[in-house]
Amino acid sequence: MRIGAIDVGTNSVHLLVADIHGDGTWDVVEKDRIQVELGAGGLDVHKLSPAAWQRGLDAMKRFAEAARTLDVEDIHCAATSAVREAENGADWCREVRNATGVHVRVIPGREEGRLIYLGARADLDFTRGRVLLMDLGGGSTELISCDSESPVTIESLPLGHIRLTEEFPAPLTKDDLNRLRQRIKAELKPLLNEIKPRSVATLVGTSGTLRLLARMATMARGDRMPEHSHGLVLYRGELDTLVRQLRSTPADQLGSLPGMDPRRQRTITAGAVLVQQVMRAFDKSRLVTSERSLRDGLIVDWILHNRPEIDLLSSVPDPRDRSIQRLMDRFGADPVHAKTVQERSLELFDALAPLHRLGFVERRVLGCAARVHDIGHYIGGASHNKHGAYLIRNSRLHGFTAPEIDLLALVVRYHRGGKPKPEHPEMATLSPDDQQKVRVLAGILRVADGLDRSHSQPVSRIEVELGDGRVLLRAFAVKEAHLERWATERRKDLLESALRQDVRVEVVAERAATTVPGHRR
Repeated sequence: MRIGAIDVGTNSVHLLVADIHGDGTWDVVEKDRIQVELGAGGLDVHKLSPAAWQRGLDAMKRFAEAARTLDVEDIHCAATSAVREAENGADWCREVRNATGVHVRVIPGREEGRLIYLGARADLDFTRGRVLLMDLGGGSTELISCDSESPVTIESLPLGHIRLTEEFPAPLTKDDLNRLRQRIKAELKPLLNEIKPRSVATLVGTSGTLRLLARMATMARGDRMPEHSHGLVLYRGELDTLVRQLRSTPADQLGSLPGMDPRRQRTITAGAVLVQQVMRAFDKSRLVTSERSLRDGLIVDWILHNRPEIDLLSSVPDPRDRSIQRLMDRFGADPVHAKTVQERSLELFDALAPLHRLGFVERRVLGCAARVHDIGHYIGGASHNKHGAYLIRNSRLHGFTAPEIDLLALVVRYHRGGKPKPEHPEMATLSPDDQQKVRVLAGILRVADGLDRSHSQPVSRIEVELGDGRVLLRAFAVKEAHLERWATERRKDLLESALRQDVRVEVVAERAATTVPGHRR
């Protein structure tokens, strides 16, 4: 079944069209956004201005026609702050219904927060504790403290980038900035009694303004720009620098700042100060972006109400695992070979830990890379490592940050073929430490893949001995493993150079194996 979701916000109207599958999963068919600034010039008087009324109506007509063209069977539409607060909001909804046939449901702030949570939940990492979701709209900001089961606290505050810009128009003097900060602090203070900063492990931002700030910060630090704005990391120190830069740049020159979206430059300064104050109030040093939001929540809510027996989240709770499994399913990965290579990779990673000194995140990325290292065969066998990296970078891998996706793609890219070199375009933007991570992880994956070169799982386990400048890898085979011995010998050179160790490989029959004292498993 194909359904549509329309989010009528204070700044923009969003359309999301999705195909719902029998197992409760869904695929995006079409996404669109029209910036209408429905709240512009009317928030302070609680009324939609004639110009904003017409812009909003035109956007709804366009999206209703798009839905018809795409054979959408059902449309769910929700309006938020601007329509909710406007005295003529009900009249506008009535005209939309008459002109398009679309019923606009005006939702309160708590319902807005619940839908944002539903939309973003599949991507959130709760392994460290509760998440604080921040959705910065034009008229209001929703803050949702949540765990994997439900939202714990939902608050909708009258703090939006359009509202604050109209209250404190640019350019912001020092006095204006202080008054703006005090205005925000006054709204946040009661909330801090309900959501204690210590109770929140991660801060996630779901709105366009937040993604724009993270994109500008990413460009400023010289990192590789991903193909999308999901999983970008915004650090508080970088945001402080951005606020100073935005305040000191003349309004007619804001569009020249790297990464700036001209559609948001009028309100970006007030939005940046708001994000800055939230990060300070909750003592968070970084924010991670999500492309999921209310419109996604409308889709999920439809599924929950129409197919209550579907519970994909409980069957695969980790969003990263779901993302990797979808890649494997979509591009036809051999699940038995992938699982075998993953096991060998993680065994090697753990045994070599005293040499590489990498941590949990790198181990997790390696395990994921092992599962999807061959998906590039979907495009072609030749250069399938490069094809695989392309597929990873251009897929929505929910649960991963942008730096993790980049590392995952590079490990797959270099799991075969030439060695990674600093002058390669893929490596040039990385720090020396990150380049070393790629070399180590790709080197491990090459060896692990070689240990199942025949895809017949002849190696049942491995043992590793660490000596003075050497690594002895002993592979125990339950059947003939000549191909594995040959492949591993050919592929060990990257691991040797990354660890600065000689790697010796022995393949022995399992039945003849004896435990070697002092070995690491």
